Amino acid sequence: MVPYKVLNYIGAEINYGGRVTDDKDVRLIKTILETYMNEDMLTVGHKLSDSGLYYCIAPGEKDDYIDYIKSLPLNPKPEAFGLHNNAEITTSQIATSALLASMIAMQPKTSSGGGKTREEVIGDQCKFLHSKTPQPFDLDLISRKYPTSYEESMNTVLFQECVRYNRLLKDMQVQLPLIQRALLGEVTMSEQLEKMATSIFDN
Repeated sequence: MVPYKVLNYIGAEINYGGRVTDDKDVRLIKTILETYMNEDMLTVGHKLSDSGLYYCIAPGEKDDYIDYIKSLPLNPKPEAFGLHNNAEITTSQIATSALLASMIAMQPKTSSGGGKTREEVIGDQCKFLHSKTPQPFDLDLISRKYPTSYEESMNTVLFQECVRYNRLLKDMQVQLPLIQRALLGEVTMSEQLEKMATSIFDN
């Protein structure tokens, strides 16, 4: 009889456990090993994923295993790693954001031809945004008009959103004029202002 419990303990606690300090990682290692290190692994056709794409093939020659591996998809689904299918959505979002950020970073910082320069475009846009920036919300008025209570849970959400939006409005009222002054050389163009100017130029 194969001592699966002992094998799992050796792998999770002794071999890898000594180098893992986070308790969540220790639990993850145990779970992964228990999935693959059990008596069901000796059963031909035992499914290792919900779809059944990954399973225990019949014992055979080396070429049999190579052929099975070649039949698997080149870009595996999250189930291959024991993850939920929604994990692919998160991965795609991260990859898309990284791609768009790279595309924006490669855009030219200067304009050619007879059009406006980059600094003129940023300056005009800052003036426009600053002229359209509303005043921060009156939180005292909002708390009186929409008091937070157990019966009106949305009032709590409304107040919290107003607090966050006020931070944005106050930041815009301060930063937009600073960018305009930095473009004229009146103040130093800090890294934060440079990032904001680039974002405004890139829309």
